[in-house]
Amino acid sequence: MAKKVKCPEFENHERWLVSFADMMTLLFAVFVVLFALKKEGAGATIEQAASAINEEFNTVMEEVPIDRRVGPQEAGIGIFENFKGNQARPPLIKKYPGETENIKVIDQEIKRINAQLEDRLYGAEKSVQVGKDGAERVVSVHRSPDGVRLRLLASHFYEPGEWKLKRTATKELEAVSKILKDLGRNITIEGHSDNAPMKGEMSNWELSTMRATSVLRYMIEKENYSPTKVQAAGYADTRPIADNRSPSGRSLNRRIEIRINYEN
Repeated sequence: MAKKVKCPEFENHERWLVSFADMMTLLFAVFVVLFALKKEGAGATIEQAASAINEEFNTVMEEVPIDRRVGPQEAGIGIFENFKGNQARPPLIKKYPGETENIKVIDQEIKRINAQLEDRLYGAEKSVQVGKDGAERVVSVHRSPDGVRLRLLASHFYEPGEWKLKRTATKELEAVSKILKDLGRNITIEGHSDNAPMKGEMSNWELSTMRATSVLRYMIEKENYSPTKVQAAGYADTRPIADNRSPSGRSLNRRIEIRINYEN
């Protein structure tokens, strides 16, 4: 009886085409993105592309039922640091797709803060302040590389060398607190001093920190400012805005600055 001969199994020599097609698809996608980022491309910028990717990854798809959505309760770290997950509270801060829009939001809020300060602090007499330099005012608003700062002159809020607030300074602090609370952003209260050495055991570091903390306590205890949205820091004489060699310069350097945070 003749022996059955097994037919050799068929071997597909074109399986490499699958991997090659995947690689070509990925390369095509890469070059499309690179072309879109060129000036002569579709007009997109790196900020817009990054913001679009961030928006897609961080936004929960509406078609997923709410009881099926999963995600962390709190923000994580790394690439998913801003992942919204299943937050119970919607974000208060307006989102913006890029640096240009960010600048527009900051400019709008500067105008809003200035207008409210004029109305609350000066009222019908605000015309008296027209033409004055911002540094001469008790409370002034300044644009900075990191957003917006409100500058409070220490000479109006504290006695020389003291960290406790004057009773006469509550009008300005009340107005500032209400404006910032309505704004809804996180803030940092910074204390600054001149370079003149303190008398006694207290240093400029302690004085600047305690002055910043006194404003923080007032805002929380008297104006019901949320403790989770405010922090304090003291910088002594390390960040002057004027020349410490003149009395007027030292006066300007003794200040409280309230920084409005736009990165969180």
